[in-house]
Amino acid sequence: MKLFANITSILFHPLLMVTYGMILALSFTYLAIYPLSMKLVIAGGAFISTAVMPGFFILLFIKSGAAGDLELTDRKERFVPYFIFIVSIGACFYLMLKLMMPVWILVLLGATAISLLIGMAINIFWKISAHLMGIGGLIGAIMGICRLHQQNPYWAFILLFIIAGLVGTSRIFLGRHTPMQVYAGFLLGFFCTFTASILSYIYLFI
Repeated sequence: MKLFANITSILFHPLLMVTYGMILALSFTYLAIYPLSMKLVIAGGAFISTAVMPGFFILLFIKSGAAGDLELTDRKERFVPYFIFIVSIGACFYLMLKLMMPVWILVLLGATAISLLIGMAINIFWKISAHLMGIGGLIGAIMGICRLHQQNPYWAFILLFIIAGLVGTSRIFLGRHTPMQVYAGFLLGFFCTFTASILSYIYLFI
């Protein structure tokens, strides 16, 4: 069970959520018409800017002795990694802007950065689950964009909520978070991206 919980935590690490979201957008929205080479540039750029680069700097942060372990168990050690991830989201935003991606992609990246800023502020006083912020943000983005395009892939929603449940259960089982920290993380991530998608919808008609 512990092995399964660790694998789940790695597969759905917060640093991977933007990449997963971009791949889904390139596969199941009108962006699917892009040529493969363009899709690789977009998805690859998202992966490098929001997973590889922040992961590298966070690893250096840990190796320097500023943090005790890869899980950043101590709440006080999470401020710098949060900041690094927010900067990486900004870099991804700039890249997507240069690639002339649609407004809703840019808005969702902005919402992700905002959720991280709020999470960083909360973390000063109370430890909130970054894993659940990530999966919650992904689900909120997907539900919002499906609303934007008048789609209802209920099978995908069922699968995503099952995954969210597994991630939350894994974090609790591993002793990294309490149930309340898990619920709060999910709601924060979901609320930010879902609200942003609705705002992007309104923007289209201004």
